[in-house]
This record gives sequence, structure tokens and C-alpha cells, in this order.
Amino acid sequence: MRDKIRFLSAALAAMLAVSLAAAGIGGCGKEEKIKQNEEQQIELWYYWDMAYQQKVLGDLIDEFNHSQDDIEVTTRYIPDADFKKELALSMYEGTMPDIALVDSADFQFFQHTQSFADLTDEIEGLEDYLPEALAPCEEGGRIKGLPFGVNCVALFYNEEMLAKRGLNPPATWQEFYDTAKALTADGVYGYAQPALESEESMYSFLPVLWSMGGDVDCLNSRESAYAFQLFRDLTEDGVVSRQSISLTHKDLAQQFAKGNIAMMIGNPMQVEYIRKINPNLAFDVTDIPSISDKVTVLGGEIFGVTDGKGKDAAIEFLNYISDKDRMAGYMDDLGYMAARKDILDGQFQEDAVLHKFIGMLSCARTREFTYQWPDITRTVVSALEHSIIGEEDERIILEEAADSIQKIREGGQ
Repeated sequence: MRDKIRFLSAALAAMLAVSLAAAGIGGCGKEEKIKQNEEQQIELWYYWDMAYQQKVLGDLIDEFNHSQDDIEVTTRYIPDADFKKELALSMYEGTMPDIALVDSADFQFFQHTQSFADLTDEIEGLEDYLPEALAPCEEGGRIKGLPFGVNCVALFYNEEMLAKRGLNPPATWQEFYDTAKALTADGVYGYAQPALESEESMYSFLPVLWSMGGDVDCLNSRESAYAFQLFRDLTEDGVVSRQSISLTHKDLAQQFAKGNIAMMIGNPMQVEYIRKINPNLAFDVTDIPSISDKVTVLGGEIFGVTDGKGKDAAIEFLNYISDKDRMAGYMDDLGYMAARKDILDGQFQEDAVLHKFIGMLSCARTREFTYQWPDITRTVVSALEHSIIGEEDERIILEEAADSIQKIREGGQ
């Protein structure tokens, strides 16, 4: 127990001061009314910031709440930048929510901090889930979480801008560099790369690093250096704005939709968001440029259930929303690819842009599923930020980052 407290204290100390931000989206159909004493209330925490996703989740919760009289699900929205800090703090203080929607890359960090409930024998149809989606939920052969959906990233590009200059979507990094440079004009940046201290930034950078032969465990290698140097060069040439490092994925999609950015790396959830902002924008997606084999990164979200008095009610809610027919009805609206193969195969049949993401899953790599991953993310993203800012020697930045990751692996950070 003492080791676990020390681990939690160290994890929390590594994070910035907790900022509180809460807003509920579920139960919008319930007016102030007296609840029956026997009705159990459970709380779900999430970090989605796109309104259309919040609405789909809110509608699902309202449907569940009105489908029975015993359980009421409420929600709390916490911005992505604060979510890990808030959830880790709740684990430390013993105030965990009944359900938490967690990034698949962070799940093992939280599982190591405070074990989630065992769902192996509780959720119907787990045998139909993709092995890649279940992998981050596994511990000792048991399933400790429920995958809610999967995604991957692609290169988004403004079709009109490329056509105007007679350019094709770039397939190699040299083509990408030349294309981004050619598209930078009249207040438009050829590309934007976020470098906030968040998993979102790592998510969009990893396929760039991997495609050049780099890896998080050898940031000071020549191959890894190519990835960091690319963004330093793009910034120094005025193709990437230094201000872009503070953008979230939502901000990035807004700027792309408004025509201020010609290309970006994004995921399928951003497609609908871009269309809502600018219905007339002609854009498409293509594979991430590469010097060899195509590669993207597999992402997604997982529901973790607290092993407490609300466990049975939380499991009932998860079985409700994971029903095959029900899931097939809302997954496209979320912009996610289903974690169930029997649903995934039928998705996005009439949407050419979104359907491309399903094909890209075949070359998707998973991030590692260890409790150390959040610390590794912070180290890599910090190095990327310093590379884009360009005030320090590139070799020193990467040597220091490589040394930090070695210490993390050895348990020194």
C-alpha cells in the first residue's frame, strides 16, 4: 500500500496544478424532480470537447436513463489537458467516478494506479471485439475495461489548394515538405503541428517518428532526429507557425476548416466537425507520408469501471450501450470505428472520406500499454515543442530527452 501511495504521489507531482472544470451533458431531459429513494445515481467522466460527440453521448445516457427506473447516469466534462490530473487525484483521494472514459494509451497508467473492476465475465459479446482494441484492457488474462471505439490518423489536405498549384497529395516526406512550402502563402500555413503536453500531440507525432524509422526509446538516433528536424525546418521556413504548438486537435480542425491551414494530421472524429464548420470545404485524407512502409497509430477510448458500490449499475449501463444493434446505430455518428469487427465491416459505406480510415487500420501500430507511457509522452512532446521553438541545439534537446526516457524506464522518474 505504501508503494502505491508513493507511486500516486510521484505521478501527481509530475503533473501541473489541477484546474477544475466541470459540466454535465447527460440527463438533459430530466427536470428538477424528486427521485425515488431506490434510484441509484452514478457518474461518468469524459474529456471529449466536440459538441456533436457530446450530444451523441448525452443522447445515449438519456435513452438509458429513461429505459429503466433504477439507475441515473450523470456526467462530468473535464478538458483533455486536465483529465489525467483530475482522475489520478480522484484515485489518490478515493473519490473516483463510477465510470471513466480513458484514452487507450493511458489506461494501463490508471490501472497500475488503482485497479479498475474486472469486466471479463460481465460484458456480453467480448469475443466479437478486435484483439487490438482489447489489448490495452488486459491484465493477467483478465479484461479490466471496455473499448468504446477505435481510430487512427491520416493526412488531411485542402483539395482546392493543392489543385490550384497542380499538386498531388504527398506520399514521401520530401514531397510533403515541398508541398507544404508551396501551399504557404497569403496568410495560409502549409501545415500545423500541435505540441501541447497531451496525448493528442503524441498521437499525431508518433506516425511521423515511426515512418522515419525512429522510436521513443532512441530519440537521439539519426532516424528519430529526422522527424524532429523536419518540424524545425518547416518552422524556420515559415511553413509551420510557432503558435500552432498550443493548438488542441479541436483548434487544429477549426483552423483547417477556415482555410488557414492547408494540411494537418487528424483522425476520423474531426471529419464531421470540419464539415459542420465549413460544409463547402473540399478536403480529403491520405496515408501519412513515409520513407518505407505505410504506418499510422491506433487510438481509441476505453471505459474503466470503479470497483465500488456503483459497479453493478455501471456494468448495466455499459451492457446497454455495447449492445450490437444499438452500437451499430450510433458509432458512425460519433466518428469512431467500432471496436467490434461485426460492426466495423459495415461502417461508413456511403462516406468516401471516412471509409478510407477503415482501410488504414491494416497498417496501424499500437502505442505501448505501460504505466510509464504518460511520462514518456511528456518527454517526447516537450522535445518536439523545443524543436519547433528552435532556441536550443537539436542534438542537446534529443540527448536530454533520450536520457530522461532511459531514467523513466529504469524507474528513476
